[in-house]
Amino acid sequence: METKSIASVFFTGAGTTKEVVARICDKLGGCDRRFDITPHASSVDYAFNPGDIAVIGVPSYGGRVPAPAVEKIEACQGNGALAVLVVTYGNRAIDDTLIELADAAERAGFVVAAAGAFVAHHSLMTDVALDRPDERDRADIDDFADRVFRKVEQAANAESVDRVELPGKRPYKEFGGVSFTVKTVGGCTSCGICARVCPTGAIPEENPSLTDASRCIACMRCVHECRLGGRAIKGLAYWVAKRKFARKLSSRQGSLMYL
Repeated sequence: METKSIASVFFTGAGTTKEVVARICDKLGGCDRRFDITPHASSVDYAFNPGDIAVIGVPSYGGRVPAPAVEKIEACQGNGALAVLVVTYGNRAIDDTLIELADAAERAGFVVAAAGAFVAHHSLMTDVALDRPDERDRADIDDFADRVFRKVEQAANAESVDRVELPGKRPYKEFGGVSFTVKTVGGCTSCGICARVCPTGAIPEENPSLTDASRCIACMRCVHECRLGGRAIKGLAYWVAKRKFARKLSSRQGSLMYL
């Protein structure tokens, strides 16, 4: 099958999902268009066509696709283009993330050709999966991309691509909510970057020192985008939780591939 164009569509908090998706796109032949669907105001105003490939990546939050990402993906115009699904997870499990992502992509009109899940440094419990993806993970990512390339190359067209069986259950597991909210700390200059990158509109741009705890999903995007260290999660409860998660999730988990 001849590939017409390759696009990346990604939701990223700490930036690792973006990096994994970019690596896969490069191995497939290079990315023609990039859509960061993380910010609240973002959208994918692009109609895909048969012969196109969309590498769609999200992190797993509590075993689910981040809710803001589902809405953005479903708003895409897949039109029979192939979708390569990518999930990053913080060394625990993906639960229903891949199957939920596949359902959203198919509702948007994509044909799911392959899916992979790769461990990345936990964005919230930052003592878990330090320095991952590491060399072993990157070798897995490259192997996945190579296998996707061969699968697409050998297919006559999108309709002939073998569908993949993905793990997960319907109805999806209930999202457990967010235990911690990112707040403003010393160093904030009210520049508004955090508000512009927030995926849920939890930070008002006119007063970025505030955070709507009911909207915050603790994706940590604001923390990683702030150049002055003005956003963080603090407190004894968070410190204890990080220590607990680091002990509980110390055993190395690996990559998952479905082609």
